Amino acid sequence: MRLQANYLLSRALKQRVLPGVLLCLIFYAANASAKLTLEKMDDAVYAYVGEQAISLDEYKQSLQGAVKGKFYHGKIPEGKMEEVQRDTGKELITNILMLQEAQRRKYTADKKYVEETLAATVKNYEQQYGNSEKWPEYKARFVPNLKAHLEKKSIVEKLEEDINKAPVASVENSKQYYFDNKEKFTSPEQLRVSIILLQVMPSSPVAAWDEAMAEGVKIYKKLQNGSDFSELAKLHSADASAENGGDLGYLHKGMLAKKIQDVIDDMKSGEISKPMEVLRGITIFRLEDRKEPVLNSFEKVKDRAGRLWQREQAGKAKDEFIKNLWDSSEVRVNTKYYKEEMVKPAVN
Repeated sequence: MRLQANYLLSRALKQRVLPGVLLCLIFYAANASAKLTLEKMDDAVYAYVGEQAISLDEYKQSLQGAVKGKFYHGKIPEGKMEEVQRDTGKELITNILMLQEAQRRKYTADKKYVEETLAATVKNYEQQYGNSEKWPEYKARFVPNLKAHLEKKSIVEKLEEDINKAPVASVENSKQYYFDNKEKFTSPEQLRVSIILLQVMPSSPVAAWDEAMAEGVKIYKKLQNGSDFSELAKLHSADASAENGGDLGYLHKGMLAKKIQDVIDDMKSGEISKPMEVLRGITIFRLEDRKEPVLNSFEKVKDRAGRLWQREQAGKAKDEFIKNLWDSSEVRVNTKYYKEEMVKPAVN
C-alpha cells in the first residue's frame, strides 16, 4: 500500500486554512483593491501575500481539491473552469489574510480542540494504514503538519467569532426585515396531486416503453369517459400511493420534477394530464386542489425574522472586515503564470 504524506494531509484538511492563491480572483474580486504588483519570481513561487510565499504546488493542490469537491469525478463542465479558479482563489486569498490578521492580534489556539481533533484524525488513519511498513515514517511527518494546520484553523475561527458578532434584533429591526423580505416568510403554493404510474425500468427496451404508453392512453381515455381515478390507480399504479387511490397529498411547488411541474402548472383543479414519460415509467396525474401562496403574519414569524436580520448584519460585518483586509494588503504575483490580456483589465 502506497502512502504519501501530502495526500494524507490533504485528505484530513478538507476545510483548509493553509494558503494558495489565484490571481484572477485578485483582479476580479468584488470591492477588493489590494496593493497589487506584478513581478518576476522564481518559477516555484506563485505569489506573495505580504511576506508570505505561495508556492505553485500549493496553488495546484488547492485547485485540485476544489475541482474534486465541486464536480463528480473531477469533470468540469465547459466554461466552468474560470469560475472555479476565481472562487477557489477568492477563498484562499481571504484565508491567508484572515490568518495573518489573527496572528497579528495574537490569538491563541484552542488546545483542547487541537488535541482532540488531532487524536481522532490520527486514529482514523492508523485504522486504515497502520499495517503499512511506511506508516511510521509518514506519520512522523503528517502529525506535525496537521497539528500546525489545526492551530491555525483554531485562531482563524476565533477571529471569525469576533467579527461575526451582531446585536440582538429589536422589534423594529425584525419588522423592517420582514417587510423588506416578504418572500422569505411566504408559505409556497401547495398542490394536492394524485398519480397513476405504469412502471418501466429505465434500461428496458423501447418496445416496453411503447407498450406502457399504449396502456396509459387506454387508461386516459377511460378517465375522460368518467372512470374513477382512484379506482384505476389502485388497479394499475405501481406507485406506493396506489393503496390511497394515487393521492400524494399536498406538495410544495418545486417538489415535483420540472417536467411534471410545468404540466401541472397549466392545470385546473380536477383536470387530468395526458400520459407522459418520466424516469420511472409512464404517468398520469390529476390535480386535486391548489392552495395559493400565503404571507405569514409578522407575529407568527417575528422570531425567525429577528434571527435572519441578525445573521444578515453579521454577514455585512464580515464582508466589510474582509474588504478592509484586502484594501490594506500587498499582493505580489509572478507574472509568468498570467496572460497579458488578463492583466490589462485588472490594472485598468
